[in-house]
Amino acid sequence: MVQRADLTEGLQRLGLRAGHHVLVHSSLSSLGRVEGGAVTVVSALLDAVGEAGTVLAPTLTGNEHIGPGTTIEFDVLRAPSWTGRIPETLRTWPGAVRSAHPTHSVAAVGAGAGRLLQGHEDCVTPCGPGSPYARLAADPDGVILLLGCDHESNTTLHHVEELVGASYHLQPSPVRAVITGAGSPQTRDYWVHRYGTVRKFGRIEPLAVQRNLQHAGRVGDATARLLPAGGLVSLGVEVLRASPTFFVA
Repeated sequence: MVQRADLTEGLQRLGLRAGHHVLVHSSLSSLGRVEGGAVTVVSALLDAVGEAGTVLAPTLTGNEHIGPGTTIEFDVLRAPSWTGRIPETLRTWPGAVRSAHPTHSVAAVGAGAGRLLQGHEDCVTPCGPGSPYARLAADPDGVILLLGCDHESNTTLHHVEELVGASYHLQPSPVRAVITGAGSPQTRDYWVHRYGTVRKFGRIEPLAVQRNLQHAGRVGDATARLLPAGGLVSLGVEVLRASPTFFVA
């Protein structure tokens, strides 16, 4: 049985430290039999980053049915995400904050939660400038943790695609979204992802290892990867500018 202390120790060995603001992509089942389940995992993450740090997770709600002529209805407080039990546990954690983007929201707990998530509803694209993914990459203490999963789950690489202007990434016209649960209802237009384009985000891994950006190790029964958010974004932008279809299958 994997205990909270086991997870915290594994995260610290990996390089996660007090003061880090960590965006977590995760697979609970990969960690083994965790006593207390996702609650224990979130507690261990908060232990590792301490009072000065922040734990973030993507709480995505977008789907392939969103397109021209559709209207997204997004309740910031109640809409469940499809990104797994650990993000859902973080989303409902006491004191958690969630950004108000209708497809690519982020939940966070900790010292930097408000600063990193503020204004996401003002971003006309999901992961572009001003989004939590951009803010994390600009923070010297921003890191990305792949906990029992690989880069195929790495939402920050969509931020790279938006920075470079990947031609396959966004739908050509905006959709309407009604956002509730965060004050007065807001109706806004957003450019959203063009769903169905197969990615090969895992192709970035050997390059990240070569650049000494990625550190891997065991946390519980899982393989975990830790990377600086800014370093990964810089590498991804460099790669996509050299080869615009690098991530496309």
